[in-house]
Amino acid sequence: MLLLVLALACVARAAIIEHHWDIEYVDYNMENMFTRKAIGINGKWPIPGVVADKGDTLIIHATNKLKEPTSLHSHGIFQNGTNFYDGAAMVTECGIPMNGTFTYTIELNQAGTYWIHSHFKSQTADGLRTSLVIRDPDEVYEYDDEIILPLEDWFREPAKTLIKQFNNPDPRIRFKPIVPYAIVGGTCANSKRLHLAPGKTYRIRLLNIGASFDFHFSMEAHTLRLIEVDGVMVKERVTHGVTVGTGQRASILVTALNTTDNNYVFHADMYTDLLQMPRYNPLNFTGTIEYSPKARIKRVRSAMWMNINDLDLEPLDAEPMLEADQVVTLDAYSGVFSDQSFRHSFNNVTYAVPQIPTLLTALTMGDYANRTEVYGKQTDTHILKHLNVVEIVVNNHDYYSHPFHLHGHVFQVIEMGDLRSKERRVKTALNTPVKRDTVVIGGGHYAILRFRADNPGVWLFHCHIDFHIMLGLQMTFVEAPDKIQSRLEHKLPDMYRENCVAQGIRTTGNALGGGDAIDLGDQDQINPSPYPDQFESADPPSGWTLISYILQG
Repeated sequence: MLLLVLALACVARAAIIEHHWDIEYVDYNMENMFTRKAIGINGKWPIPGVVADKGDTLIIHATNKLKEPTSLHSHGIFQNGTNFYDGAAMVTECGIPMNGTFTYTIELNQAGTYWIHSHFKSQTADGLRTSLVIRDPDEVYEYDDEIILPLEDWFREPAKTLIKQFNNPDPRIRFKPIVPYAIVGGTCANSKRLHLAPGKTYRIRLLNIGASFDFHFSMEAHTLRLIEVDGVMVKERVTHGVTVGTGQRASILVTALNTTDNNYVFHADMYTDLLQMPRYNPLNFTGTIEYSPKARIKRVRSAMWMNINDLDLEPLDAEPMLEADQVVTLDAYSGVFSDQSFRHSFNNVTYAVPQIPTLLTALTMGDYANRTEVYGKQTDTHILKHLNVVEIVVNNHDYYSHPFHLHGHVFQVIEMGDLRSKERRVKTALNTPVKRDTVVIGGGHYAILRFRADNPGVWLFHCHIDFHIMLGLQMTFVEAPDKIQSRLEHKLPDMYRENCVAQGIRTTGNALGGGDAIDLGDQDQINPSPYPDQFESADPPSGWTLISYILQG
């Protein structure tokens, strides 16, 4: 009887959260400084966030009113059994055609801080992004209220203009400084006010939903307690500041002071090592911690730039360190390729989209789906065995950082270190490594990541700097092809294939849409298909002399 009561309570607590979204262009005025087109929802930008509870079902009816296809990716949501709702255009779906509609139905079996964004071209940089917060009815930490604080970089120039700059083979053009503005919690950072009541404890959810810059968040005169990273609850860590790279999220607890005599300042400073802009780096943005509208601002110079190393964090579930069954090594480089454009690559392969979604190739190629050839060379596909523990060794040979994100999983952060000196920090003190879905790997550094392949599907691994995705820094995991076929084939919604047909995209066959051929041979030229001409990355130890030449212009 008790079990029945508990089951009924769980059913009663679950809800259907339904949204109808018209994805359309919006004129956004940035504090009367400039106006430019943004991609908004239902005429609004910034886009209002989505809030739900664990166990709810999120339904988004997305209608595309843009002049190109689009898609929606729920960043950090595993989509276990619903890979076709992952939203990666030409990877797990064909995208939503112009004037078309697609309904994403997502079972929210996770709790934590996530976000929703486009996964078509560089639409995220143009504004198609918002927060997704899933509250846990059985919250571990106690607090009185929460503040959801998306952090966004916003440029005067549209993304297509910036892509042309970053794609230019001339370093004097490519590294020309661009200075974004900061949007915090839906408004210009310097206008933002965080309203705190004396003595109350707040959970502040920080989400870097921008295109390229890191954010460092701190609050003068206040102590922060980190409790979550990327949807994973961790043992509390006291800090003065938290850095969130592009795509990362963090939750902190802050207990308000017991007086309303003064207001204070919070920092949402932006930083990048991608561009050489010493006069602007970091870009300092501050807002107000408001206890009383009449109180004066008291400056306290205690807020420091400090980071908590991922290797020092422990998840609350205390999952032991996994032992690897399969190792995938990825060398990240950037450089000028044979088509005289600047691109990024893993293992000398710059990603190009296939002519049919990779998921459909996995679903329709039978036993050949276990062969990497059918997915095309430039999808850089690796086949994963079901339930294997996969170790990814990521060597970042660039001189700047990359925030790498894995779809469909969280990974344990096992080890990080310096490629140049071979000085390594190994995860030995704690045998329960932190888990997250996005990790920042510094220039000239490496990381070792591990996850269990327990979610059959097609999952991207890529840099989350929007412009680097466009320049080819992503690859594909096809996880358990036989399980994909047996579990997903009959679950595809009708409008999935209808959207493919509407765009003239085939729904069966190999990466070129060429039937059941295994070896694509000379036809495997997914446009564009350049090859390395010269690398301009740090290939330690000798390669760093080339970088100094580039930076001097």
